[in-house]
Amino acid sequence: MFKARYRGLGPTHKTADLRTGTFEYFITERTCLFSSNRSGQPIRANLHYVPWPLEEAEAEIECNDLPSTVGLELPHLDPVLHYTRRLAVYIWPTELARPTLAGRPVTVAASPSG
Repeated sequence: MFKARYRGLGPTHKTADLRTGTFEYFITERTCLFSSNRSGQPIRANLHYVPWPLEEAEAEIECNDLPSTVGLELPHLDPVLHYTRRLAVYIWPTELARPTLAGRPVTVAASPSG
């Protein structure tokens, strides 16, 4: 269960600067999503969206037992919070997710040292 109250605090210079290499870029840059179909097979869908209009945020988290349902324990640190009031996302039809390296030979080169 997850239960919280949250709100955006408005855009800042930090959240407006969504360039490669920033933490904000890393946590928001997703080009596909993964799930499973009714048969339990992994599926993926490609995504496209305009850059997120991020804001700093604050939250009162009353309950968050989601991590423990998959065996994770969160550290006792203040969470990093971001918020967006809107986001337009284009989602392509789902397809079966296949391992990209399955069946491909891997070339390894080694040089003796010393």
